[in-house]
Amino acid sequence: MIVIALPPSDGVVLPQLTVPDTVLVDHRIVAPGDPRLIWPAGAVLTLERAGGEVIVHADRPPGDEAVALFQSQAGAAIGDLRWNDVSLVLRPAAGWAMDARIVGNALIAAFRPLAEALAPAATRAGNELDHARIEADMVAGYPGRGRREAAALLARDPQDQRAARLLADADAIDGDVAGAARGYRAAGATDDPARRAMAAAGGTASVGLVAREGGDLAQVEAGARVDLPLDDRIGAGLGVRQLVSRVETGARRRSETATIVDAGLAVALSDAARLQLLAAAALDDGVTGGGVKMTYGPSEAQLRVALTRHMPDYATPAQVLAGGYLSRAALGGTYRLGSGVVVQGDLGVNRYGLAGARGASDSVTLAGGLDYLIRRRYPLFGLSYRIEAEYVQHMRDDAAGLPLIALADRENHTVQAMLGEALGDVQLTGMAGWTIDRFGGDGPNASLGLVAPIGLFWKVEASGGITSISRPGFSGQQLFARALVTRSLGPPR
Repeated sequence: MIVIALPPSDGVVLPQLTVPDTVLVDHRIVAPGDPRLIWPAGAVLTLERAGGEVIVHADRPPGDEAVALFQSQAGAAIGDLRWNDVSLVLRPAAGWAMDARIVGNALIAAFRPLAEALAPAATRAGNELDHARIEADMVAGYPGRGRREAAALLARDPQDQRAARLLADADAIDGDVAGAARGYRAAGATDDPARRAMAAAGGTASVGLVAREGGDLAQVEAGARVDLPLDDRIGAGLGVRQLVSRVETGARRRSETATIVDAGLAVALSDAARLQLLAAAALDDGVTGGGVKMTYGPSEAQLRVALTRHMPDYATPAQVLAGGYLSRAALGGTYRLGSGVVVQGDLGVNRYGLAGARGASDSVTLAGGLDYLIRRRYPLFGLSYRIEAEYVQHMRDDAAGLPLIALADRENHTVQAMLGEALGDVQLTGMAGWTIDRFGGDGPNASLGLVAPIGLFWKVEASGGITSISRPGFSGQQLFARALVTRSLGPPR
């Protein structure tokens, strides 16, 4: 900071005028010399050079006013300027040389025109601040907002290829693979993440295995599925699952198998609304069902509605032995309170039934939680709270006076810590915490998961661990494991 001490008068000590560093970021104050971009006081910066550009890593983002001042100082010398919460990339325009250095909490860039260069800048410098804001929004977890801003920018300047790329990135983050692929093709993207999205947009085929063991029930489920696009906004899927269950009934142990075929039709009604039509049939038990699910809004502010009837279900020992189904109506949503805080909640009304019979047990379920991402740079670190609850409303009895489908009230409260790391393209996530059931019982939770793209077409996902979150048919501690291999079917261009 700058301290100006005025001379005393008549023995009276006059006050000092203190000017914080942040005042120098004001766009109305331009200091002479090389352009400089100043981060907030106390920021820790590191600089690396790669391929003619510089990359600044920081523990916090620069302010919008600081970026605007830097751009006004450098003008047409800037070829590319992109930034987010933890890094900034700067490249000089065609015909300019650049020498950059870090001094304290400032990046100082000396631009010099090359003698032979009179060509215009390679990128549209007037939109750079808009690009940076959009990128920062997406990094902070607001792909919907970033998409709207990128679309508006592209409408004003259809030749802005950077805005076209950001629009595609926003679709990819929001889970709209088809929209992302269209955007990447329009932007002429050739990097691996974009090519993977284009390949996945042409359809996927996957095989998976899920296993869970705990209480009186153990299950292993193997499945295969194919999803194909019918046009730009409609996709169809078909899958088959083979379920093998082991039930402990007193001194006996029984094993049962079930084959389930399911199909779906996904329709993008608009950029915000997505509809799924579902159908499923258990071939061995003659149980068939269907339903509809709808989501509205981007991932940072999303509403979910679901209504399903007679969907094959094997969550309880009684349903495993006699064939079962589940009918459900649910309402839920997700809302991002800030760049690192997300809340979510789902409320459901459920009816469990047995094959060939009317509903046997009714319940209300509640699922919700809060995620707090403390560290955004790798290794990521965060905390989460979850509630998983089910309150039994009614159970029908058999001739012996015992419930046809036995359920118990449960209310699991779980606190976990999350650690995430990237090893190249491989994403690793570890979680550990503790669960307390208000109706009795507590225990540990720990899991490890990975997502690994292999080339442009293959992706492997795996996770496993221990949980103490009680579920219908699974009480106390349970071991679980999951593996999924997916092959993209479309062209990566």
